[in-house]
Amino acid sequence: MNLTVSGIVLKVSQSGDSDRFCTILTDSHGVISAFAKGAKSMKNKNSTATAQFVYGHFELYRRRDYYIMDESQYEELYTGLREDILRLSAAQYLCQLTMELVPEEQPAAGFLQLMRAALWYLSENSRPMQLVKAAAEMRMLSISGYMPDLVMCRECGAYEHDLMYFIPATGQITCDKCGVKGGEYAIKLGRGAMTAMRHSVYADLKKLFAFSLQDESLKQFSDAAEAFAISKLEKSLTTLEFLHTMM
Repeated sequence: MNLTVSGIVLKVSQSGDSDRFCTILTDSHGVISAFAKGAKSMKNKNSTATAQFVYGHFELYRRRDYYIMDESQYEELYTGLREDILRLSAAQYLCQLTMELVPEEQPAAGFLQLMRAALWYLSENSRPMQLVKAAAEMRMLSISGYMPDLVMCRECGAYEHDLMYFIPATGQITCDKCGVKGGEYAIKLGRGAMTAMRHSVYADLKKLFAFSLQDESLKQFSDAAEAFAISKLEKSLTTLEFLHTMM
């Protein structure tokens, strides 16, 4: 079966001396695996488009449980990622998170749009790394079926207080008057962080990263999004652990 897709290369493994085995997030088939013969050589026609983080267009054909790459054309390289180890590490984490959450052989245009935007902002360094990471985490989890309920306090229905609590295990919020139940792990959110949480889940994708936060609010937002991701995955990813060693 021949297949033409647009996608982002999430991971690259070497196969033999000159070949590459790519994991690609595609618009129409989710996360797929593709073998690119000879792509490790700079002279190979598929060399540039099969590097990690590259967004491009790929012509493939099916071979058992993976695809063989015939032709490829890159569109965006996100070269700025390689200028800063923190942004590079954050991009690698978002790639691994994508591989954990996105199903195979199912349409994933929303995930692809999200990752293209996140990698662009990380590459351009036009937003803080923590903001891009947290907003991408919340939106990716939401479209994966883990959308939190951030509309109002689960106890009294209050929409806003100076202090709210986010419970990663349930994805719910409570106000400071109602508090949390004994034994529940919760993260304090001021007004700025609470607004950011709601924006990251409910805003139009084109405006997802179009906001800013002060340092304390940014830390609260980042901590809450990361805790939510770990809670839903029920594990911490290796790329996230590496990112923490760089911070």
